[in-house]
Amino acid sequence: MTMYTYEEGYRIGEKPITLEIVETILSKQIDDLEPRLTRHGYNVRSLAEQFNAKPVEIKRLLRGELDATRTQELTDEMLAAGLPL
Repeated sequence: MTMYTYEEGYRIGEKPITLEIVETILSKQIDDLEPRLTRHGYNVRSLAEQFNAKPVEIKRLLRGELDATRTQELTDEMLAAGLPL
């Protein structure tokens, strides 16, 4: 649970902080690819540089909009490099 969750619980006077409060505050996309890579220190620029890709390709990959062939290529390279996909 994050400090923000505790602060929000305090702000609304909720004690103890319930699962329902936590679920309303935390993002539903917390385990999506982009947030997961960001938590590990990877951003669009660093991914583009490391995998010889254009930033627009990385953005499309993260949004699930990149063509299947290129998605597979980048995913294979990222997995080989040990990224948490």
